[in-house]
This record gives sequence, structure tokens and C-alpha cells, in this order.
Amino acid sequence: MQIRTGALVQLTPDKYRLLVVVQYLNASNALFTGLKNQQGANNFHFVVTLRSFIEYTRRGIWFLAWATDKQVQAVRKLTFDKPGSPGLATMDTMINEALGLGKVCHLNAPIKEINGEPFINCLHALTHGNPISVRMLSFGLDGIFKTDMLLLRAETDLNLFRVLLYRRMLGEELKNIWKMLAPIHNQPETMRTNAKIAAHLVKKAGLTLP
Repeated sequence: MQIRTGALVQLTPDKYRLLVVVQYLNASNALFTGLKNQQGANNFHFVVTLRSFIEYTRRGIWFLAWATDKQVQAVRKLTFDKPGSPGLATMDTMINEALGLGKVCHLNAPIKEINGEPFINCLHALTHGNPISVRMLSFGLDGIFKTDMLLLRAETDLNLFRVLLYRRMLGEELKNIWKMLAPIHNQPETMRTNAKIAAHLVKKAGLTLP
């Protein structure tokens, strides 16, 4: 496969996949920086940014772990209407299943303050100005979303993404990476440490770290 990155470079399908996923990780890193800056200062921007962060992390992991070579190669030709990947809830379920949690999607957890509306739908409504978002603003976002806990969850998800990508860059099999992540995916400090270890190994191997 050939892609243009200033000059014409020949990449194998596996390396092109990693390039696509690195771009998703770079975007996720930028969004997470925004989340840290906004939490407690502008919680409306926080929850709107969180919706994008969730999308980028799940889509990036999907391209890394499940997209076929053909689906990855089609990235250059995809449009907004044809993103080339499953729906957000489906991708989240695939990740949870890979972690041994079963076919569940925690993004669909109901928000009792908004008539049991799914969590991800509430974020989506705020992003797009759906009428339900006006109700949420009138109730006060602080009373609906625990932004400090959501920030911690976002950091843990980002570190999971980092470990998956970094260890895949090192040539490790995805099934082994998932197995290693399964018992620690819900432990923020442990995930943070493992992301640092994986990053160190990537640098030690002389690879470019996203």
C-alpha cells in the first residue's frame, strides 16, 4: 500500500493499520487534555468533549483490533455518512467482551434524572442541541454527571488504548494483550503504570511513540 506523507512511502497493511490507529490515539490524547482543562471549570464543554473522546477511543481500538485489512485500507475514502466502522454501542460492547465482561455496553446505563435516558444519548443530545439538552442544563450538569469520576474513567480508557497500541507495535498478539488487561482494566493506577511501562518498551525498541 502507498500513502502520501510528504513523500510517497510504501507501507504494509499492518503498518498502515498502526498509522491509522496512531492518528486516533493522537486525537484522543488531545481531547483528554481538553477534558482535564475543562473539568470543574466548564462542565458543559467537558461533557460535550467527553462524547467525542469516547467516540475516538472506541473507534481507534476497533480499527486496531477488529477492522479487516480492506476496512483499514478504505479509511482514505470514507466519508462522514460512511465511517466504515460499527455503531458506538457495538464497538464498546466488543471491547467489554474482549475484556471478559460479556456482551455489555456501559454507555447505555440509564440516567435516572433524565427519565432513564441512556448515558451516551444524554451526551449526544448536549452535543447536538437536542431539546432534552435544555432540560439537562436547567437541572444543572453537576447534579447529573460526576465529572471527576468521568475524568478518571476517561484516563483509564485512554491508558487501555495506549497499552493496546504500544504492545501491538512491539509485536505482541492482541489476545495476549486483552488477557493481560482483563484483571486491571478497572484499576486507574495500575492502568497508568502499565501504559508507562509499554511506552518505555516502545522507546527502548527504537519505535516512534505517538
